[in-house]
Amino acid sequence: MKLKLPYLEGIVITIASDQEEAKNCYENILKTKGGIFSVTSRPPREDGVTREEIIRENRPEPSGGVIKREIGGKMFKLGQSLSRESRDHISEVIARHLDVFAWSAADMPGIDPDFLCHCLTMDPSVRPVRQRRRKFNEEKRQVIWEEMEKLLKAGHIREI
Repeated sequence: MKLKLPYLEGIVITIASDQEEAKNCYENILKTKGGIFSVTSRPPREDGVTREEIIRENRPEPSGGVIKREIGGKMFKLGQSLSRESRDHISEVIARHLDVFAWSAADMPGIDPDFLCHCLTMDPSVRPVRQRRRKFNEEKRQVIWEEMEKLLKAGHIREI
């Protein structure tokens, strides 16, 4: 079992363990008087830089910027440092093979569900715990609903 956590500087921390050790750790936490603690916010950095700024700062960018080009009704970004003939050649290749790009979940109908399905290994002797319902503001609820509708229409998820 692996747990990946984001760290303040945009680094991802990986904690590796096995299921038995995780179960023992969970049982030990339940035995303590304090119960389970959750961290809801991070302390601000001393220099005032936000996590989003760090991620944006560490994201690789093409040298020389990008040129946006519409190919087959879709917008692509090509490196500005490429020669004109290289950009034209890449655009031709993209236009010829435009059908291999997936713009939404509906564009991937033939993918085997066994390849995409996420399965959890659970101990059948452990009773499931119902989590509290998460409440989102109206804007986030609308985005969640739209994404859910896309996945339902594509057949990637189903109602149970």
